[in-house]
Amino acid sequence: MDTSPATTPQDMEKSRLWAARLIASPGSLPTLFRDGTDTIAGIPDQWNPSTRKRRIDANLIETVLEGTDPASGLGIRADCFEYLDFPVVEWTAWLTHRGQEPTPIISELSALDAVFNGGPARLYHCNGDFCSEEGYTPEIEPIPDARELRFAPNGGRPCDGAFPYFRIIFEDGGLALAVGWPAQWSASFIGSDRGVRVQAGQEKTHLRLMPGETIRTPRITLLAWSGDPGRAANLWRRWYLAHVLPRPNGQPLRPKMALVGTDPGEEFTAATEENQLRYNDKFKKAGFEYNVWWIDAGWYPCYDANHERRWPLTGSWEPDPERFPNGLKPVSDHAARNGADLLVWFEPERVTRGSRLAREHPEWLLTSGDPQDTNRLLNLGNEGCRQWLTDHVCALLRDNGIKIYRQDFNFPPLGYWQAGEAEDRQGMNENLHVQGYLRYWDELLARNPGLWIDSCSSGGRRNDLETMRRSVPLHYTDYGYGLHPVKLAFHHTLFDWIPYFKEFTLSWDMNEPGDDMRFNKVIDSFSYHCGMAAMVMSGLDIRRDDYDFALCVRMNAIWRRAADFLLFGDYYPLTPFSRSPEKWVARQFDRPETGEGFLQSIRLPQCPDDSITVFPRGLCQDAAYALENPETGETLELTGSSLLTEGFTFTLPRRSGAIWFYRSRR
Repeated sequence: MDTSPATTPQDMEKSRLWAARLIASPGSLPTLFRDGTDTIAGIPDQWNPSTRKRRIDANLIETVLEGTDPASGLGIRADCFEYLDFPVVEWTAWLTHRGQEPTPIISELSALDAVFNGGPARLYHCNGDFCSEEGYTPEIEPIPDARELRFAPNGGRPCDGAFPYFRIIFEDGGLALAVGWPAQWSASFIGSDRGVRVQAGQEKTHLRLMPGETIRTPRITLLAWSGDPGRAANLWRRWYLAHVLPRPNGQPLRPKMALVGTDPGEEFTAATEENQLRYNDKFKKAGFEYNVWWIDAGWYPCYDANHERRWPLTGSWEPDPERFPNGLKPVSDHAARNGADLLVWFEPERVTRGSRLAREHPEWLLTSGDPQDTNRLLNLGNEGCRQWLTDHVCALLRDNGIKIYRQDFNFPPLGYWQAGEAEDRQGMNENLHVQGYLRYWDELLARNPGLWIDSCSSGGRRNDLETMRRSVPLHYTDYGYGLHPVKLAFHHTLFDWIPYFKEFTLSWDMNEPGDDMRFNKVIDSFSYHCGMAAMVMSGLDIRRDDYDFALCVRMNAIWRRAADFLLFGDYYPLTPFSRSPEKWVARQFDRPETGEGFLQSIRLPQCPDDSITVFPRGLCQDAAYALENPETGETLELTGSSLLTEGFTFTLPRRSGAIWFYRSRR
């Protein structure tokens, strides 16, 4: 069976049969909603449908399907995309009311309602991030006949307790599905003798559109594959890297080393111009080459009634003049001299009582209805609010030399959207907020060339594909930064779907009593082996001098050598998903185009087995491979045939790891 991750004619044929047919004509469009008492599937003939096609580039065809109800003036437009280099189809539908009176109730709006024919089907799904060791747990289960498997996140953030990425696995191939909706989506799967019926969309819509109003559906993405289910992840990774990963200044985002330093305090409430410059220089003097200088929450005025700084007091977006009298520009300029860009944390959607925005623009804020709640939701569905925020943040980025915009979102918004909504406007606040949020990010990127965005939401709770088209999720969870078995389990899932994320070189199992849990006292190679990702943030506390800085610099060099493979290589997990400290974790990243890659194995602290034999994937059977362990200097030469059939054995002490780079000599 073909296991190559490269697109095949069979993949493209599956895409035509399963996915491309859905956007072939207005009538086949798989949208569905109720318009009063009528059910509207696709674009009906009586809506005078039209079809327009254009070639965007060598690999992408856009089809616009459009029609308008002559009786009410309600129009539907679907922007559809078919990729020619990958078996991928996408679409988003928009409903716009051009009539003079409010529409009948529009309800049960689905972006996708379709049946995919195939034999017995299984569903891959995952539970997302919710600040728990149980997060990012994958599961594969049969799709039952006539019984619904249904999924939805908690509280309006799309990856909170659910993950908007699925695989439907048939006997001879399957479909990957992504629901691109940075809010409250739902998806259901029901088996039948024909195949699998799938429905997906905004979870709740029961609303009238007023004249001139527009709502939209989630973006639906379908990737088809043929043959071995193991091909699905790497087909997805390759498509994602080619067409989704942000490209600041027109170039794909590259691996980065991030550093951070601040005085003791809550998050960055003790950061000052002086200590930011000093810690930059201390890292540089220690031999660190880095790309990103990171300033997190607390750089703005965030004073409570006792004039103590508390980072969650958000809503006054300007550098704190007490600590940054010259703004952040001296910090960004200094970082640039050291070869790094400045990343700065924002949380614009959360506004607390007493902040600048709460005082000056209470009309822009949504409340939960709880009088004890100090949070307000900035209503990005309000066009005046969104435009003010865009202008204000663009000025902050420009004036302070901020090159990486980090946006957090630390409370569930669904209750704020729903509180006070009229019976005939349910779902409207959410829909307008999503439109405003995406437009806000689009304008930030358009008006600040070279800018890129880090998506954060109490960790990784807003990493749907529509968000990922504009950002990367550097901080994919708030749980277990230094808990090696747990974060390696998280990696098992993340490398499948989102190739670019950040990891820490932290070792909480080495902490001494009373240590600050953000930092580990002992930096060793094990912490680096467990912290391999496209971006790495050093976990050392630069305020202290009791580190082996030379070891850190050597391990950073090994990470840099591995980094392009981690991001751009095909990913093969060589051990199953596990959170147990009694296991080995092994993985491979391979670039078949160059015949290069690496094998990595990690023996966790309680693992009783001295060795593990792993079986690489994707190698050339008749090639010879030169292998090198950069930590020990050992070299080997083995044939592809022996590696594929006899495997490669790692023998390591507990709590250690090894990485072997390989290169084909063929």
